[in-house]
Amino acid sequence: MNDSIKISVIVPCYNQAFFLDDCINSLIDQTYQNWECILINDGSTDNTEEKSLEWQKNDSRIKYIKKTNGGLSSARNKGIENITGDFVQFLDCDDFLYKEKFEKSIQKISNLHNTVIITNFKRFDNATKTDLPPHCILDEKYFSQREILLKWDNTFSIPIHCAIFSKDIVEKYKFDEELRAKEDWVFWLQAYGENPKTHYINEPLLAYRMSSAGMTNNEFFMYENKAKAIVKFEQIISDKDLLREFFKENLLATMYENFQLMERIKLLGYKRTMKYKINKVLKVLHLKKK
Repeated sequence: MNDSIKISVIVPCYNQAFFLDDCINSLIDQTYQNWECILINDGSTDNTEEKSLEWQKNDSRIKYIKKTNGGLSSARNKGIENITGDFVQFLDCDDFLYKEKFEKSIQKISNLHNTVIITNFKRFDNATKTDLPPHCILDEKYFSQREILLKWDNTFSIPIHCAIFSKDIVEKYKFDEELRAKEDWVFWLQAYGENPKTHYINEPLLAYRMSSAGMTNNEFFMYENKAKAIVKFEQIISDKDLLREFFKENLLATMYENFQLMERIKLLGYKRTMKYKINKVLKVLHLKKK
């Protein structure tokens, strides 16, 4: 194994100091130790700064940067500006790695440029403190711009923490700061426009923490940002036939969703009628025939 390869870990932090120790301890426990951790305090109002400064004091590999709040993409980009490693691991403050993530990833590296190493993952139920299966099945056949464009969220999605990216990829593309969601999708599409050399380790080497309070559970918020992301695809996708295929599939999916919505609205309208209310009362009183 090449111990000279350095991994830069970028950890955005926003009011999640409660999880920070678990996150950083998962780095400390790595069997491969040539890494640096860049903690980006994105305008937190909790004790993130206090914890971060303590970690920085105790381990010279940990760097602390404070900035005004700008969102996840802004925090990650700030981290990218400060990396000194050959590869980059993105790691959200509430997630954590298993101890062989770096070692097994480094073993796959044969080139320091245009390279991605992807591992499998588990979900972690924060309420019960138990591991759960991943939300999708990852497969090497999905690691192309075509598959990422056409099947993202429908068949699979790749948590950004699954990968380590060669430095040249993240410095070229960074993250779209106009997006508050789906920024990972756009980043993956950009990265795979270059057809990077990809190695896949079909082993769960990180934990994605599940929380009911996460913004990914806000359906309107996610649709709004998906629409913003799609507007950008004409500049990202050079294969125009592929782009037309995507828009055709999404148009059909949207039409189907609208049809289902209309059916629900019709049902809701019926439920508001007096007839429905009377029938409901009769059923409760056992006067309506079944």
